[in-house]
Amino acid sequence: MDFEYHYRSRIFPYGANNSILFICLVLFILSIFFPRQMIFLFALHPLAFLEMPWQIFTSIFLHVEFWHFFINCFVLLFFGGELERLLGEKGYLKVFLISGLAGNFGYILYAYATSSFIPALGASGAIFGVMGSLAMIAPKTRIIIFPIPFPINIRIALLIFAIYDFIMLILSASHIVYGGIAYIAHLTGLIAGLYMGERLRIKIFHV
Repeated sequence: MDFEYHYRSRIFPYGANNSILFICLVLFILSIFFPRQMIFLFALHPLAFLEMPWQIFTSIFLHVEFWHFFINCFVLLFFGGELERLLGEKGYLKVFLISGLAGNFGYILYAYATSSFIPALGASGAIFGVMGSLAMIAPKTRIIIFPIPFPINIRIALLIFAIYDFIMLILSASHIVYGGIAYIAHLTGLIAGLYMGERLRIKIFHV
């Protein structure tokens, strides 16, 4: 069966995923020179997002640490490109942005529930949503995750990630560990991606 989605309208000259990667690169370069200003203006501040509502969107594309930027973009390069191939630009953008926004709203709720108002940034919630959608639409996809030395099914990989993030979420909320990672954004982004992926799978394959 052909997995190509039925519409191929073009919005971006070099594709949606490549454009997102380019935006992340530009913001990362700016953050090297203006780290405080970029975090203040474009990261998600739970106590200030009503005064600066654009942060709910801009924080998805902002990274200020090299490895955070590199890993997120490396993962997005492969999984985002594959999902865009299946859904087209509009479908891919819908999954990416809604998953990213779901991750940010999940983080805001978590911040107020735990009184932890640390600024959040990064595309991780959106990436988890992209992977979740891909797992629903193309469940036979296999990936390699360190340190497992062989490819595993994407659904099994996501289950491992989800269990890990859930455990770390509980531990961080209990102040047992702290790693500066918004685990709740990963999980809420993943849930949004799984939901959209299932709806799109039904729409594409009528099953």
